[in-house]
Amino acid sequence: MQSERMNLAANELTHRVRGHFRLDLHREIFDAAVESFDHEDISLRLKNFAFALRELGRIWLEQLAPKEKIRACEWFEQDTDLREEDGVTRAQRAKYAVQGELPDEFVLEDLQIDIQSTVKEYLALIDELSNYGRFDTPAKTAELEAIRALETFDRLSELIQERHASLLSSAAHAAKEALPPTYELFGEVDEELDRLPTHFLAGEYHLDSLLVLSLSPDRILYQGRGRVYVRRQYEWDAAVAWDDVAVVLDVCPFECSYEATTSYPLDTSFVPGSIKIDIDIYDNGQG
Repeated sequence: MQSERMNLAANELTHRVRGHFRLDLHREIFDAAVESFDHEDISLRLKNFAFALRELGRIWLEQLAPKEKIRACEWFEQDTDLREEDGVTRAQRAKYAVQGELPDEFVLEDLQIDIQSTVKEYLALIDELSNYGRFDTPAKTAELEAIRALETFDRLSELIQERHASLLSSAAHAAKEALPPTYELFGEVDEELDRLPTHFLAGEYHLDSLLVLSLSPDRILYQGRGRVYVRRQYEWDAAVAWDDVAVVLDVCPFECSYEATTSYPLDTSFVPGSIKIDIDIYDNGQG
C-alpha cells in the first residue's frame, strides 16, 4: 500500500514562513513553489523548491537592506572581491538589516551588541539552505528535506527580526537611563494643560515606555508614553476645595518625543512642543 503523500501547502510551518514576506509578489512566488512541490509528478521538485527559497531569501534580505542605503553607511567598506564596483556582500546586508545606519562604535559600546556574531550565524544558515536540493532524492526524502529547508528559512528570518528588535530594545533602555531632568517634561505638561478651556493642574507623572521611531547615523528619535495625574476643575474658584464636586482627579495618558545622539556618551533630550495629552474635556456631562 502506498503511503500518503505530504501536503506541503497545508503544513503549519509553510504558513509561518509565508508570513515573513511583506509583498504580495513574494507571497505569490512562494505559493507557486509550494504548489509545484506538492505535484509529485513534477521532476526535480526539491531542487526547484530549494532554489525558489534561496532566491526569495536573497530578495527578502535585499528589501530589508537596500544596496544604496548600505553604501551610504560610515561602516561600509567596498569588498574588492566583488565583480560589481557598487556591490555589497550578504554579510553587509545582514548587518544593515539588524544595525541600520548606526555607527559600529555606538552599537558595540553604548548598546553592547555584537553584530558580527549575528552575521556569522546568518551566513551559516544561508549555507545550510544552499545544501538542500543539490541531488535527486526519492519522494519521502524530498519531503523531509523540504521541511528542513523551510525550518532553515524560518530560522534565518526570525534571527534577523529578533536581533533587530533586541537592538531597538537596547537603544530604548539606554535612552531611558540617560533621560534629561524631569522639570523639562513637567513644564511641557503644564503648558499643554493651560491651552485647554477647562482648568487643569498637573500632579505626579510617570514615563512608562520609550519606543524607537527612527534611526539615523547621528540621531535616534523616540516616542515616549506615560501617565499624568491631573486635577480637573470645571468652575474656576480659588476657594474650591480638592474634595468639592466641581473638581475631578483623573489619570491621563500622554505621548511625547525624545531624541538621542549616537556619540559617546549617549545624550538624550526632550523634543520641545512634542507632548500630547489625551484628555476628554467634555466627559461627565461637563464642559
